[in-house]
Amino acid sequence: MLRTPKQNNERGPTVKSPRTSDQRLNPKASGHGRALPTFEAAKVRVRLAGCASSYAPFFSDRCHVRSARRGDHHAGAGKKEAHVAKRSIRSRRPFGPAWAVLSSVLVLATSAAAQGPAPVAIAPAPLSKPDASANAPLNPERYELAGFPIVGGNTDIGVQFGAAATFTRFHDDAFPYDWNIDLLLSASVKDDAGLRLVQQSHVLRLDAPDVWSGRARLDTRASYQRTIDAGYYGIGNAIPAPVSSNTRRYQYLQEEARVRNFSRLHLQHGLDLAAGVDLRYEVPQVYAGSKLADDRMAAPRQMSALGVDNGLLAGVAGGIMIDTRDSEFVTRRGIFYQIGVGATVGSMDRVAYGNASCVLSHYAPLGPDLVFASRFVAAFQFGRVPFYDLAQGGTFEAQYLLGGESGIRGVPQGRYAGLVKTVANLEIRGTPFPRFTILGQRLRVGTTTFLDAGRVWARYSVISSADGTSLNLKYGIGGGVFLQWGEAAIFRIEAAYSPDAVSENPQLPVGIYVSDGLMF
Repeated sequence: MLRTPKQNNERGPTVKSPRTSDQRLNPKASGHGRALPTFEAAKVRVRLAGCASSYAPFFSDRCHVRSARRGDHHAGAGKKEAHVAKRSIRSRRPFGPAWAVLSSVLVLATSAAAQGPAPVAIAPAPLSKPDASANAPLNPERYELAGFPIVGGNTDIGVQFGAAATFTRFHDDAFPYDWNIDLLLSASVKDDAGLRLVQQSHVLRLDAPDVWSGRARLDTRASYQRTIDAGYYGIGNAIPAPVSSNTRRYQYLQEEARVRNFSRLHLQHGLDLAAGVDLRYEVPQVYAGSKLADDRMAAPRQMSALGVDNGLLAGVAGGIMIDTRDSEFVTRRGIFYQIGVGATVGSMDRVAYGNASCVLSHYAPLGPDLVFASRFVAAFQFGRVPFYDLAQGGTFEAQYLLGGESGIRGVPQGRYAGLVKTVANLEIRGTPFPRFTILGQRLRVGTTTFLDAGRVWARYSVISSADGTSLNLKYGIGGGVFLQWGEAAIFRIEAAYSPDAVSENPQLPVGIYVSDGLMF
């Protein structure tokens, strides 16, 4: 699936001097230009429970926003930035060994590049010496095309199929590119009461970072998704989730159509003014016997029941971003801050709420091959918030925080929800192996070791029955490897242990994530 923005790097003053290929591909290291954009691969989340697992396609346009700046390349040239959406395919509920169903997701990638006014595919180059191919410079005037087939399925969603594609135009002074178009088409079909569509995820996105001579950037996207196993476990930090024979106990059906525009204005070195508008139509469906059905019956006027009816929601957001990172892909040093406020109103249940959040990321090298990366997120909501937004945080790009591959890894997505959410992520990233080439493609293998922790508060009170009487931090610990394909495309595989995964995987509380890009 498609999912989160990438950033551009700062461009230094124009200097006519020879550059190595690494300097061309890592502009912040050389002071010239910006890093090239990435097409982020389809995301797949897999849970191990001593049995097979299920896949639910889901494109999250609530993606990580990343930004960067550059100085003037020519006199009067503006700043530009990159923003690449993430795609993800979520897997939520496990099923018993009696079903004996094998689920798989195949992610293949192809790319093409060409010069001139029209895109022309280039056949893979023959195997060559790693030191020569790995340092070959990239042509600044080219088109790039990449595509990823999506194949999967299980007894819940049937047979899943689809594809994700991106098309990008690079040209000289346009950084990170002239424009980029992303497209995701994914669906599953099942033959139970007749052949029918079960899950769907479709996204079209246009990114234009070279607006107003590079002083501004517009990112517009439209999406539709239908997920039959979205998670809801209740509201609060101490809500139990005992194992249930009802496979729909902690699920609901999520259906959403959304249109969003995100704009950024470069103010000065490392500082952006950001603003966004969002329009969506939500059609949730409650399963009989589910936790959501129980909460709605017990407290129909409480926030756990808000948003159960169909409705239209509109939101606006604004704030600032500060970015001094040396690279948007595998960052070694710098900071990236996102601070903003927003407001949302809805047509159902008198939904109306505000939000404020800060996302503070830091990076520091530990010698030539290791990097210490940390992120702190604090998200606050106030007002009448629909239940499906209570598990998310972030003003510019809302993400699931207490669970999932974008928050606390190992904890089931949507496991904890509330008005206040805090999360801390600590990572040691390593790139001990040199770059190498296969069929002319530059590759590099890296490693990650991480600890994630955080908690939620159902309301603005220190102690409550829903949150418990202790700190009760939720955590996940694990590690993984990532493959850097070229400079922009990164694929990672990570495994995380968390005691909270018992609610979905009683036999083996471990989550496995196959995803694109590093988490932050």
